Amino acid sequence: MSGTPRLSNQAAAAATAPIATPVVMAELDFATGPFRVWTGLGSLDWAGKVFEGAGSIGAISDVEETVELRAVRLTLALSPVPQEVVDIALAERSYRLRPVTLWGALLDAQGAFVADPFPLWAGLMDTMEVTDGAEPSVALACESRLVDLERAEVRRYTDADQQAEYPGDRFFEFVPALQEAEIRLPNQ
Repeated sequence: MSGTPRLSNQAAAAATAPIATPVVMAELDFATGPFRVWTGLGSLDWAGKVFEGAGSIGAISDVEETVELRAVRLTLALSPVPQEVVDIALAERSYRLRPVTLWGALLDAQGAFVADPFPLWAGLMDTMEVTDGAEPSVALACESRLVDLERAEVRRYTDADQQAEYPGDRFFEFVPALQEAEIRLPNQ
């Protein structure tokens, strides 16, 4: 058995063991601080980070892989959640376009990593839907970084735009004067 580019040979061999539990770990980089969660119960330590278990209240949409160069979406959901989680989600303002990373891992019967977790997906947070009521829930839609290829970049060839990107650069400083300038070439 050989490993894939994501799965080491050690992890690929362990995947065929009688007891090998696959798990997913997620890190969401909110402005108020990182939120780390995994698909099991309790706390899971890895790389100096602590991931809290979401258990059966967490859900992840399918992680899609394509051979095409296009953006893919992913939805992370928690349901039902305590009211304090809903309040935190409603208070979170600047989450859009912040990073999200998912790792896959295999745990042995004692809950220890069989091999280092491998990257599953990386992208950016997009929209959050918070439902408050009898069964409160939070759903976060994320997009792969390829979504930047689909966004139009609004740039102008003006001094103000150049100064915003490169302060002190004078390349476009005289463009307005050149637009009205009359340039006469000598007769030959």
